[in-house]
Amino acid sequence: AFYGVVANNGLTIQSTPLSYSFNVNLSGPQTLAQDVTVNLAVDPAILTAYNAANGTTYQPLPASLYQLTTTSTTIKAGQRLAPVAIMFFSGSDKITNPTAYNDANYALPVRVTGTSNNLAVSSNYGYKIISLKLKNQYDGTYQATGVFTHPTAGARAINEEKELQTVDLNTIQTNFADLGGSGWLMQLKVNADNTVTLTPKGAANTGTVQFGVNRYNPATKTYTLNYKYTGAGGDRVINETLTRK
Repeated sequence: AFYGVVANNGLTIQSTPLSYSFNVNLSGPQTLAQDVTVNLAVDPAILTAYNAANGTTYQPLPASLYQLTTTSTTIKAGQRLAPVAIMFFSGSDKITNPTAYNDANYALPVRVTGTSNNLAVSSNYGYKIISLKLKNQYDGTYQATGVFTHPTAGARAINEEKELQTVDLNTIQTNFADLGGSGWLMQLKVNADNTVTLTPKGAANTGTVQFGVNRYNPATKTYTLNYKYTGAGGDRVINETLTRK
């Protein structure tokens, strides 16, 4: 399945084609008395030049994953802006691994190729590089609260900020309980009925089990989690709530 594309304006992953838009801008102190048509194209050479000048490593987005919907747009007389639209979608180069996609550091370079009345095109502002990252609707910063109960040391409060990072369309990864500093991780998958499936990752105990209520509330953007694992002396029990900030 295609998990969608998030451009640098904060759009999130979705299972259908995703539309992204921006404006071309007429610079200068005055507007024009007549309409101006602006022509656009995707130009990988812009990306190559930008990487060389800035020490970046952006890679061109595969052509099967986008369509430049607007190849020409019109700035109306007396106006300064005109919209440009791009569609991101599934193609022969389907995205099945968001992490690998993000690591590829994809970007889409769009430039102005000319205008209807031969206006000068700025060498500095005549292009836009759209940096692309995959992100699902659950990705973000959350406040974790709750209790970690140790069988011999007793209970301690959980109260920390956690980053929830995209794994796929419905799954994020974050720190396990309050043990993230030691490489303990967990993945949380929101199922169709908003129940949550927890999978231990990294150094987290592979024998971790869920019990009681484990759900995601889309209205409050809150995870309610109850899980435990066995260690010396008995079970470590975690009751945790993750609320988006």
